[in-house]
Amino acid sequence: MKKIVIIGGGLTGLSAAHYLNKQVDGEAVDWQLFEADDHFGGKFNTVHRDGFIIEKGPDSFLARKPAGMALVEELGLTDQLITNATGKSYIYHEKALHPIPEGSVMGIPTDIRALLESDLLTEDGKIRALEELMLESNVTDADQSIGDFFEYRFGKEMVVHLIEPLLAGIYAGNIYEMSLRATFPQFEQTAKEHRSLMYGLKSHRPATVNTTGTAKTVGAFRTLDGGLSTLTDALVASLPAERLHACTKVKSIESTTVVLESGERIVADAIIIAATHDVVLSLLDVPALQPLKAQPMTSLATISLAFDKEAVPEIPEGTGFLVARTGDYHITACTWVHEKWPHMVPDGKILLRGFLGKAGQVGLLDQTDQEMADKVQADLKEMIGLRGKPLFYEVSRMKEAMPQYTVGHQERLKKVEADLRESHPTVFLAGMSYRGVGIPDCIDGGKEAANEALALLEQVRS
Repeated sequence: MKKIVIIGGGLTGLSAAHYLNKQVDGEAVDWQLFEADDHFGGKFNTVHRDGFIIEKGPDSFLARKPAGMALVEELGLTDQLITNATGKSYIYHEKALHPIPEGSVMGIPTDIRALLESDLLTEDGKIRALEELMLESNVTDADQSIGDFFEYRFGKEMVVHLIEPLLAGIYAGNIYEMSLRATFPQFEQTAKEHRSLMYGLKSHRPATVNTTGTAKTVGAFRTLDGGLSTLTDALVASLPAERLHACTKVKSIESTTVVLESGERIVADAIIIAATHDVVLSLLDVPALQPLKAQPMTSLATISLAFDKEAVPEIPEGTGFLVARTGDYHITACTWVHEKWPHMVPDGKILLRGFLGKAGQVGLLDQTDQEMADKVQADLKEMIGLRGKPLFYEVSRMKEAMPQYTVGHQERLKKVEADLRESHPTVFLAGMSYRGVGIPDCIDGGKEAANEALALLEQVRS
């Protein structure tokens, strides 16, 4: 009997198990999944408290990426899908909330009138941004940073005031170090095809508005009515329990042998490491993986604060805001959960979710829960007029949770995978460190690793 070992029981590992389980005969292929923690699901953590549904991990996934919707359907959860409410989003800059210009696509304006009417930019900043319509393409053969790409096109002011809060917020990274090609290749492709990003994005803007849109249209995100832990719980429930092993840490990988911390040794025909690159490096110290050692990780925290509605009597219409890095603030963003996901909050209450964590920041997770909650409340007091004490708060700590795709990431990854195939042909990598940090990306990564492992077994068999 052939044996496949999956290391990691987060979404990527569970997805790999799901697609293996769908395709293999259990009597011909024995797959086993090992998770060091005492539960499966990784960063997914939905808390139900006093009528609130609180996400301490991810809160939604992009519907336009098919992997998430497909998995929901396969697990029979389609009737539980909830679409986010849409509305204005804001940037906090110079002690005021400024609406993101109507029609923006991830912070990139497509409506000239809306840009000119915005008070996020000075008149000089607007003139410089509109020069983008006449600039030559800055798409090159070599990869470049997000910051350099957009500063050339729109100028520094627009980058700092509008683009950076949105794009850096997704990856909690430094946009002048992050790879454009590995994070937002659609912008490079649009600039290549149309020269002007503003023109190209306007021509191909989808009907569904994304996170930075302000129009009242169908939301781009989905969750499940009981919270996103429903997804990973359903994955676990759909799999044979005897093949899932929590509280089972893998110590190392020696050629084709997986060594457990208990001392047990398992010879495998294929090994899927469904974990971030720092975990991979701790398990397998080989020259092929050396380029991954320079890939940084950012720690994050979220603080969800529940209040009576009177705590913020004049909260603006909308779903939340991001913070421009033009002031000395602790939070990088805040979601008004009661507006974006009304089903998660009881009538007469509000739920505010503040985000902490920036590239290069140290000591974030050394603070106590109370210290972090106090800092978020201090910022929100200034930003939205928050008053009073919360009914309760929930803090989520995610140590080194967000891999940073720095310039040249795709080229390095291609070499790592080619060299690893030479030295360890039975080992396959999957997870956030490689090709996307979103939920659909992790599902796709798990599925692809499962298919590669099965293809290897078939190749050996033939």
